[in-house]
Amino acid sequence: MSEPETDPNSGIFSNIPGKKMAALVAIIIVGGFFGVQAMFGFPIKDLIRGDITEQAKVVTKSEGTCVVMGSDQHPRGIANCPYKVGDTLIITYKQGTAPIEKYHKD
Repeated sequence: MSEPETDPNSGIFSNIPGKKMAALVAIIIVGGFFGVQAMFGFPIKDLIRGDITEQAKVVTKSEGTCVVMGSDQHPRGIANCPYKVGDTLIITYKQGTAPIEKYHKD
């Protein structure tokens, strides 16, 4: 009967060559990243938002700021707005965000 190895310098990963160890570490890191993304509903996808361009009417104007209502029913403000209540504008914004990136009169 042989005795088990008792060398304190031999560990579970001691016999794995460098390239295989690097690959194992990379797989663990990538798996951990996707595991965290899955737990939180993949928030990384929010970094890549699509532009939405649509028509919106100016619903109110106060102190030079117009408020328009997009199809998503979120009010968006335009500072120093030269338009009047009731004017129809073409607005562009990122999906799921409030700031208007571009606007012009229809």
